[in-house]
Amino acid sequence: MNDTQPALSLFRPQHVREKAYELLKLASDGKLAYVEAVPDQLETALAKVLETTRENYPDFHIPPYGIWRNFEAGGIDRWGALANARGFETAEEMLAAAADLAILGTYMKTRHPEGWVFEDRMTGTRATEQEASALAAFHMFAAGSFSGEMTDPYRVDAQTLVQMDRMELAEGLQWDASDNDGLLEAMQRHLKRFGEALALRPDLFGEGDVTRPGLLAVQMAKKSEGAVSARDLLDRLLESFCPLWEGGAGDGNMVYGDSFEHSRQGGTPGAFVVPFHQAAQEMVYSLIEPLAWAGFEVSGLEALTPPADLAHAALFYDAGVLKVLEPDTALSPVAARDRMIEIRAVALALTDRLADLLRHELKVHQDQLPLTCILEGGTSRAGGLYLQTHPQEAKKLGHFMNPGSVFWLPFGA
Repeated sequence: MNDTQPALSLFRPQHVREKAYELLKLASDGKLAYVEAVPDQLETALAKVLETTRENYPDFHIPPYGIWRNFEAGGIDRWGALANARGFETAEEMLAAAADLAILGTYMKTRHPEGWVFEDRMTGTRATEQEASALAAFHMFAAGSFSGEMTDPYRVDAQTLVQMDRMELAEGLQWDASDNDGLLEAMQRHLKRFGEALALRPDLFGEGDVTRPGLLAVQMAKKSEGAVSARDLLDRLLESFCPLWEGGAGDGNMVYGDSFEHSRQGGTPGAFVVPFHQAAQEMVYSLIEPLAWAGFEVSGLEALTPPADLAHAALFYDAGVLKVLEPDTALSPVAARDRMIEIRAVALALTDRLADLLRHELKVHQDQLPLTCILEGGTSRAGGLYLQTHPQEAKKLGHFMNPGSVFWLPFGA
């Protein structure tokens, strides 16, 4: 990596935006090899997002974007029922448990067996894709699968993750152990490394002899004066977990997590690394509600970026704003990675542009309609609807966005 782009800049949301905007400009000028952007078509995407938002939240009282909406699949308040049954004695206990669930549930959004359907046997809800991942994590959490303390099942202990049994994992995920042995092995390793990463940072995740991801939120809430910084939360998560997201860019022993080098733009190795940090930012978004329930707000949310995910790529693909050039052409692994970077970065930047258009259309300011509500109310839902109704296009886009079958990227491959 050259001196003009120090490694630490890759972990800043501002840098995520800057690189995404650079690629959007190139895509709009027809200067990318695999993606073209047609910003004039943003009005089409805007109409879809407005329609979706009004259908789901007619009063525009929109909750934050994050994994909690996935936990509510089928319109069921699962966390409310669990919390009432548990009867947390203090806000701190509740925050630790909810933050445990939010962070781990987001971390478990990974590749999964094709056609996987998770059934919530208590309610009959059947879920696929990201909802399936979230519900599987929720029900394993509720069953005490991640707890190291028999008398307190609703928690996530580092040592339990390290020692997770593969058959228990298969049962909890509702994956066939023989047909999906490779994915189960990858998930088992994924959880083991997560537990090890937690144990390596007792200053962030430890309290006495207990090590849990949710203790980070407790610690930061205690140190705050009523408002926890989104940027500080993201910094702590990235410095702890970036090495867990393998397969992207790096420099020697330093791994940059959800960041990838675009071979055509840089000219020299390491010169054009594009960061996304999708999972880590979703963890921050997903901590908004647990902290609010405990009496704290999250400040500086405007610094976070939209997710560079399949739903947002689908939204703009459907609206004709994002075009994949020569989609049926076979590409080399390096070229396929470049295409993946271009799709994700352009979709991220377009979401920011669409958010500005939406606020202008509704005549509201950013503080009245923050990005997290736009993501939840419209963009992620509109894109998700397209994926549900166009399964073949969804499969193709998923392959474009994860051409190398990187396990932790939550896109079909």
